[in-house]
Amino acid sequence: MKRIWDVTRQSSFLRQNAVFFLGSVGVGLLNYAYYPVMSHLLPVSSYGEVQAIMSLFLQLLIFLTVLGQVTVNVVANYQDETKKQKIIYELEKLALFLSIALFVVAAVFGWKIKSFFHFNSVWPFLILMLSIVVTVPLAFRSAYLRGHKKFASVAAANLLSSASEIIISAVLVLVGWKTVGAVFGIVVAQFLAFLYAARAAYKIGFTKPENAKLASLPDVKTLRPELMYGLLVLCGSLTITVLSSADIFVVKHYFDAQTAGHYAGVSTVARIIFFLTASIAQVLLPSVKINQTAKHNRTLFLKSLALVLALGGMAALVFAVFQREIITVLMGKKYLTYGHLLGRLSLLMLVLSVLNLVVSYFVALRKYSIIIIVLLGAGLTFGLLAIFHTTLEAVIDSVLSGALAMLGMFGVWLIISKVIKKE
Repeated sequence: MKRIWDVTRQSSFLRQNAVFFLGSVGVGLLNYAYYPVMSHLLPVSSYGEVQAIMSLFLQLLIFLTVLGQVTVNVVANYQDETKKQKIIYELEKLALFLSIALFVVAAVFGWKIKSFFHFNSVWPFLILMLSIVVTVPLAFRSAYLRGHKKFASVAAANLLSSASEIIISAVLVLVGWKTVGAVFGIVVAQFLAFLYAARAAYKIGFTKPENAKLASLPDVKTLRPELMYGLLVLCGSLTITVLSSADIFVVKHYFDAQTAGHYAGVSTVARIIFFLTASIAQVLLPSVKINQTAKHNRTLFLKSLALVLALGGMAALVFAVFQREIITVLMGKKYLTYGHLLGRLSLLMLVLSVLNLVVSYFVALRKYSIIIIVLLGAGLTFGLLAIFHTTLEAVIDSVLSGALAMLGMFGVWLIISKVIKKE
């Protein structure tokens, strides 16, 4: 144990992983505590609504994930501080415009979304869009902190957000707001986290550029060099985000509300694996740099892969062996109906965790060639889901097959690249 501590203390990369991992574990525990708390406070059908809304929230946040990763890459690779601040400010302005546009679209077409997912009210969607607007300034300050490898501050902001989310949402549900209360708690929690992250980012240099005007349109000329990179990040992030929640949407659409609610409970437990290992990819992003040697970048990737397999594999094994016990403790006995699927879902989340790391690595290196791979992989996965969705097992296996096929494509691409390089 002392040997592990000494190695971690001497390696800045492992130390950063340890700090962010511990913070992420705390955040993960709080985030997943949100779901069991809601599952005990809400009826099964209402909990299914909350799970679907949270999955939709993750999908809609993809543009923030993209622009946030672009910001991390800019902070890590740009040397000109004035140019760096200008680009970040224009990216944030662009994100704010997009979030407001989403809110307007939700206000106009919310009734259609409500009908498609069989919800009781359109209000949760409108509140969801409001939370995205509030999340924009938080996302950019967190990205700036990650780019400077201030993972402790990022973890603290995330912990504040997650803890506030549970407390506020639970109170609002108890007073009778149900799904609306569960979602509105997110808005307040994001604002509180923003206040903390803004102060931490300001201390290390996050400032508004001179003569910058928020009311003006985003400066496309300034952003043009980063927009192409944003397309690469979008393809990679969107693919991983959609694959990690595709089963929830398919089950919600093709199965009845009770089945979707029970499945959501088991799926929530399995997703612990994905979010448990996500911090490793987040640390890898600012650590891998274009101007570093290929050997050094590759070493960082292999270390990260070992961490993902060790942590994710251990969790998947525990979930597979103690399925009933874990579901009972985390979600309650009423979610044991499909408890036998936890092992299969855990394997899926482990594969997606590895895929997330691989995509993050090549995105950090700005390897545009991977766009073809992720689009082919996503197309294959949704093709399988379109054909095989009559049982819950078939839904899981379709996503798993698509993810494994995508990893195989990456392997073939690397082999071909090495052969061409040697020739």
